[in-house]
Amino acid sequence: MYQINGLTAWSIQALLIDFVIIVTLFVSLKFIKGWVSNLHANDEITEKDNFAFGLSFAGGLAGLAIVLTGVTSGAFADSLLQEATQMAGYGLIGIALIKLGHFFQDKVALQKVNLHDEIIKGNITAALIDFGHVISVAIVIRSALIWVLTEGWYGLPIVIAAFVVGNICMLLISQYRVQLYKRTNRNGDCLQQAILDNNIAVGIRYAGFLIGSALALTAATGIAPYLADNINSSLLFWTLSALGSLMAFIVLHLVMIKVILAGKDISDEVNRQRNIGVATISAAISFAVGMTMATLLGA
Repeated sequence: MYQINGLTAWSIQALLIDFVIIVTLFVSLKFIKGWVSNLHANDEITEKDNFAFGLSFAGGLAGLAIVLTGVTSGAFADSLLQEATQMAGYGLIGIALIKLGHFFQDKVALQKVNLHDEIIKGNITAALIDFGHVISVAIVIRSALIWVLTEGWYGLPIVIAAFVVGNICMLLISQYRVQLYKRTNRNGDCLQQAILDNNIAVGIRYAGFLIGSALALTAATGIAPYLADNINSSLLFWTLSALGSLMAFIVLHLVMIKVILAGKDISDEVNRQRNIGVATISAAISFAVGMTMATLLGA
């Protein structure tokens, strides 16, 4: 069979099908966002110039793109019909899992504030935290997709189980940040109050830490062995590896930030002085540590 750079005519057809489905999923996300928000996305973005809504919507697009890199990481299906159904099915399931993980991050980690209502009001801090929630959940989904080596629909229950474990781990990280903010804030306010006060520096630092943590959790894909004939043991290894990776991330992040911003009261700079520069550096450190762990240890 004639090939172009290793691609056969059949694989080119499969790629074209995948591209069409991916574009359709991206377009559908706009309508899903509007339906869930009970708003018209175009009105919020172009008519009202709601930057917070636009940032939240951008997070959804980026999150979907991250998930789709996990969906497309495996081999092609045995037929074009199977390829189309699996791509569309896993894509829609990915969107559903993003929404589910996002819901629990919002409602469990931050119970005292309604991020959706704040975003509609134009609260940029709420949008930044929403962005962090969506991207971190998407990274966890991608990690589960890459780790599970069982192809086709047979691997779906295992992917969902790995996602649940990963999302619980991320909820623990969110709670860690919430409690850390409460303990280090001199005014005694909680993180939710900082969101309501639209402290953008807090939003940047929180979102960066979540995304960095999710990247660090990706290290579990290379640490935890996947045993197709013993799924229970595989999930146990996945859980322990995810927790270990997150604990290592917290320690490495603490060491790095103490070295790079030595002598600075970072909590005071971000929480009270609303120093966006310090918050951005903190977020960048989180991203750097997480990306390094994902690259060195991940699959």
